[in-house]
Amino acid sequence: ATWLSGQLGMFQTHASYDLVAACAGLPYGLAEAVRLLQEVERPVLVVCGEKFSDKIGTVRTSRMIFGDGAAALVVGPAPAGQPADVEWYQTYASGPMSEVDAIVWPNPAFDNHITVLGPEVRALVGRYLTQMMDELRALPHPDGAAGSLLEAIDLVVPHQANKTMVTELARQAGIEPERLYFNIERVGNTSSASIPIAIRDAVRDGIIDRPMRIFAPGFGAGAVAGYVVMRIDPAIVA
Repeated sequence: ATWLSGQLGMFQTHASYDLVAACAGLPYGLAEAVRLLQEVERPVLVVCGEKFSDKIGTVRTSRMIFGDGAAALVVGPAPAGQPADVEWYQTYASGPMSEVDAIVWPNPAFDNHITVLGPEVRALVGRYLTQMMDELRALPHPDGAAGSLLEAIDLVVPHQANKTMVTELARQAGIEPERLYFNIERVGNTSSASIPIAIRDAVRDGIIDRPMRIFAPGFGAGAVAGYVVMRIDPAIVA
């Protein structure tokens, strides 16, 4: 983060630090940005960047999934009297060994390259996604209408982990497949960068063609997870 600050020509005017949350990096980063904005009314730059090409080696099941990527968001204070675009967020962490060891790097058994244990990851995602859905069903509609926050969501842009797995687990949790957006077939799993890159691609593809309420869940190494419900205006996505 400090290197990036220097590249941007920002010196001794701000705080700069790294936050490691892997595939839940965007929800964690936005949660931290919102907390900072409650103390200092200055824009916060959230950068999600990942490099897997030097960590996946020749392990076929990992090499075919992961990709390199980066994306950034600028989060600023809402104008006086205006609703915030980041409407709700939540972060989680847990640490049973079965979850911590589901995504391993470095792994001596595979020449210190990253390895993913699919069944363990699937179980982790299923538990977290069910918990998220239960929370959204219990929250009121943000516009004051009847129904829950879950019913107010226009589009779900999940962490791009595995399209088949996420679609099936989302269906089990009560999310219809047609409400999901994926771009993993084009860019792979770019961990923390996957959600913001997918949002940008959804704008490019014409899926987000007006201001929309997005539900963006992420889950991964640690084990950590989180989600954010936010309004995205395609006019400000580059």
